[in-house]
Amino acid sequence: MLKFIPILFCFFLFSCEKVVLRNSDLTLSGKYKLTLLDVTSVDQNVNSDSLYTTGMTFVNRALPKPFDSLVVNRFYIHLDYSTVRINLLGVTQDGRDIWQYGVSPNDIFYRILNNNAYNLGYLQFDLISEGTSKTVTFHIEEDGLESLQLQSTGSWSIGKFGEKQILTMRFTRVGP
Repeated sequence: MLKFIPILFCFFLFSCEKVVLRNSDLTLSGKYKLTLLDVTSVDQNVNSDSLYTTGMTFVNRALPKPFDSLVVNRFYIHLDYSTVRINLLGVTQDGRDIWQYGVSPNDIFYRILNNNAYNLGYLQFDLISEGTSKTVTFHIEEDGLESLQLQSTGSWSIGKFGEKQILTMRFTRVGP
């Protein structure tokens, strides 16, 4: 019987291996405010990298609206399980938010691509405005309880020519 106890102890000690996988359950819900924008040049590296903080404005007219002009701490996005709203214009007297994009005629649809246990995936927006449709894709780098970090897959400043830039946008949750 005494020989059995050490064998049983070793069995329980070394037989179980704990496997920890990254949690891939996306929340993507709530109202977020852009709090930091990092613009990185990756192709020709003509312009220096830029970090935009409170009150600074990033302008790139080659990007589709509303991503063509971003003001840090004044650019909002609201995500829930079925809709997305972008660019908060104000609030009504009864407390409802007024959004520029995400309501007719400036509809926005989104989908999550390649989300699994090892990768949070991609957030892809289909922007429909004035009869034209544009697609913008972001890699979801972080989806925390109070924060969201998205990185663009890259854009060229002049159509398909010029310097390629990657935008890394850091959002902080400000509401439900």
